[in-house]
Amino acid sequence: MPPVLAPAAAALLMLALTACERAEPPPEPVTLDADAVAIVNDTPITRAMLFAYAGLDATADMPGMENVLDEVINLELLRQQAVAQGIDQEHEVRMLLQSIETNLLASQVIERHAESMQFSEAEIQAEYDDQVAAMDPIEYRASHILVDSEDAAADLIAQLRDGADFAELAMAHSVDASSERGGDLGWFAPRQMVAPFAEAVADLEPGQHTQEPVQTRFGWHVIRLDELREIAPPPLDEVRPEIEEILQGRALRTYMDELRAAARVEFPEHPEP
Repeated sequence: MPPVLAPAAAALLMLALTACERAEPPPEPVTLDADAVAIVNDTPITRAMLFAYAGLDATADMPGMENVLDEVINLELLRQQAVAQGIDQEHEVRMLLQSIETNLLASQVIERHAESMQFSEAEIQAEYDDQVAAMDPIEYRASHILVDSEDAAADLIAQLRDGADFAELAMAHSVDASSERGGDLGWFAPRQMVAPFAEAVADLEPGQHTQEPVQTRFGWHVIRLDELREIAPPPLDEVRPEIEEILQGRALRTYMDELRAAARVEFPEHPEP
């Protein structure tokens, strides 16, 4: 999805594009109308331009209008200086202006298409049901000791078998930040952990620790499952905005696919430079 331009960038684009349009011939003298709040070397600065620069609706009250006007006047003076120096005709600058214009217009299409979307209650309920079905039904609370080698992890497991205290070993040997809490990782869903760790936890009963070292990209783990609990899904009304956002995102991808399918996109071959 193309990024939405900041208000200042949009205003700069507006000023810059008008520069390109007015580069040849010179502008005709203008007459101050009801919407013009300043004229800078024959170029009007309108109230609408000020609100566009500030990213506000033209009907809103905008305190500090004088400061905004000063900024826009300064931008216009700099734009005029760029035109006088021929900067607006440089290839790199024109390509940048084209890129900014493309992003702005694309963002507007997406925003307006998204605003027009309406989802039925049946669609929202169906998506909610799919999301609930995909949820992890169980959360785990576990502790671990993270070390740099398999031999070190195996030695710690041997000490646990001999009755050593897990938390004390974690505080003494673990290289993970959880060592300060005796290795306690708190509550987590399996998807929040890397696969080997999550699989090892799922194979344990509360109070048990792994009998073999568990390797992940972080190192070698000794893991103890402390507790587990079933988690109830949040009610639909609580997550309705998130559900609608998922539906909107999917609809926008479909819209983009339709545009691509209807377009003629070519990839001409170019000789090597």
